[in-house]
Amino acid sequence: MKIVIAFTILCLSSKLQAQLMTVSAEGGERVIDWTSEKNNLSEDNPFLFGSGCSVGPTKAYVSSCLAAQGNSSYKAKNLFDWDPQTAWVEGKSDYGIGEYFEVDLILGSSGISIFNGYQKSYDAWKNNSRVKKIKVYADGQPVCYVELKDLMGYQTFSLPVDYLTQYDTYRFEIIEVFPGNKYKDVAISEICNLGCCFNSNTSILTSNTLVSADLMENGGHITSIDMHSSEVTENQLKQKISVKHAHLLHLETNSHWIEMTSSHTLYFKDYGFTTLLNILKEKKLKNLKDLENTLEVMIWNEKTNEKVFETITSIDVCEGDFTTYSLLGIDQAETYIINGFVSRSER
Repeated sequence: MKIVIAFTILCLSSKLQAQLMTVSAEGGERVIDWTSEKNNLSEDNPFLFGSGCSVGPTKAYVSSCLAAQGNSSYKAKNLFDWDPQTAWVEGKSDYGIGEYFEVDLILGSSGISIFNGYQKSYDAWKNNSRVKKIKVYADGQPVCYVELKDLMGYQTFSLPVDYLTQYDTYRFEIIEVFPGNKYKDVAISEICNLGCCFNSNTSILTSNTLVSADLMENGGHITSIDMHSSEVTENQLKQKISVKHAHLLHLETNSHWIEMTSSHTLYFKDYGFTTLLNILKEKKLKNLKDLENTLEVMIWNEKTNEKVFETITSIDVCEGDFTTYSLLGIDQAETYIINGFVSRSER
């Protein structure tokens, strides 16, 4: 009887595992020299990877960690130190199958970027093992497998989770690896999520006219609002960046709408400039739907040149292949108007 019960449990477990979706990561590069990338940073483009609106974890827990060697350490914090040349390396003597790291990503509707392997240099990357397949859990519940490419740089993927619900922790468990040329040690250099962006169908206010976001060029002039005096000025856009997303939020008030990530900054009554996810966390809520008809967002009334608040009436998820944009700098200003909503530059 015990053998039959054990066999039944094993079969049920195998069936549940088989039902999990497998997601394929996109992107990555054959070879990338992060030392040269660091040397090429400038005031106009100070981001080593991603953009100023990418968001990283604030803490991490790992199942094991390789002991430090000389000046090199392989601790959990290396997963979110914004330096691809450091890495978390698991501490088992074999290929680390079953080892994992757990992070508090603020995912929302955003995708995830992961830097596979130890990307200190190309030789270090080849000599150490990389992850081929990981199993992902959201708050302890398995949600999918992710297949990674055997490439340097960063790869992106989206999880099949409820994008209206905020999860506290995401666990990434090693299932398969690409063996290293010299070492079994398995490494991950960095993880973050693609943050604040708005859809390409968004209109940006400029010189009292509306310009489609995909037509707005670096160096162009956009309308800014002084938050204290409500003075309207025209200022030069320093940088617009583009990111791909598979999920966005469709947010509506009685007279306006916008499609954006849940990490995009708007001005909310009683909160100021912040994101929907930050408000959700502050209010200790789990689902963005709980903010409907309770939260007011700032709208710029072009006819009266006034800032007004409107209640958010609906928040829904859009799925697709979206080209999105973020504005990373405005000369002598920080605010701009998109689809009537007051937003703020990310730096």
